[in-house]
Amino acid sequence: MAKTYNRQVALDTETTGMEIEAGNRLISIGCVEIVGRSITKRTFYKLINPEREVEEGAAKVHGYTWDKLKGKPLFVDIVDDFLAFIKGSQLIIHNAAFDVAYLNMELERLGKGQVTDYCESVLDTLPLAKSLRPGQRVSLDALCSAYGINNTDRTLHGALIDAKLLAQVYLAMTRGQESLDITSVDMKSLPPMPDVTKLRVVKASAEEEALHAETLKAIEKESKGNLVWKTEETSVA
Repeated sequence: MAKTYNRQVALDTETTGMEIEAGNRLISIGCVEIVGRSITKRTFYKLINPEREVEEGAAKVHGYTWDKLKGKPLFVDIVDDFLAFIKGSQLIIHNAAFDVAYLNMELERLGKGQVTDYCESVLDTLPLAKSLRPGQRVSLDALCSAYGINNTDRTLHGALIDAKLLAQVYLAMTRGQESLDITSVDMKSLPPMPDVTKLRVVKASAEEEALHAETLKAIEKESKGNLVWKTEETSVA
C-alpha cells in the first residue's frame, strides 16, 4: 500500500526566466498547507530579490520586473523560514522537475543541499493529471476548468495563488483514494450493534402463504417445470 502523508504542502515558484542554465533565479515561492486532506489557513509566500534582470517573457507571465524586486529580501534571508515550513511534509508540485531544479540550485548556492533533504517526498501532479486525462490539456488552468475550481482571480501567474489552486486540483484529482485501512478507524466511535435477540420477527400470515404458493404454481406452469430452485433443491437433497 502506498504511503499516505498527513501533512502535505502544495508549492509553486516563479523565476526570472525558463532556462536555469542561463543563470535565471527564483523570484517567489508560494506554499499552501494540507493536513488530513483539508486545506488549512497556513501559507508561506515570499517575493525574492533575484540579483539580476527578469527576462521579458517571464515578466509578461507573472508581472514582476527587476525594479519591483530590487528591494525584496535575498533567498538567503528567507531560506530558513521556507525550509521550516516544508519540513517533514510531502510536496505537491505541478511539473515538479522545473520547481525542484530551481529550489535545488538556490539551496546548493548556500551549501544547504537539496529540497528532498528537508521534505519527505515530492509528488508531481503533471504525470498524475496526464494519466487521469489522457490526450487532454493538463495545464493548471485546464485542470481548474475540468474540476470546477474557480480561477477567475488568476489574471497573471503568481506563486501563492497557483499553490492555492494546485492544492484544490490535487484534492479533486485524488478524491476517493483516501486510505481504507480498517486499523485507522476508532472502533469505539462506532454505534453499538443491535441485540438480535430483541429484534422483532414478522411472519407471513396464512393468507399471504397461500397467495405465495399460488404464485409459485403459476410460475412453474409458465416455465414448464424448468425452475432453478427446484433443480437446486433436488441436487442438495
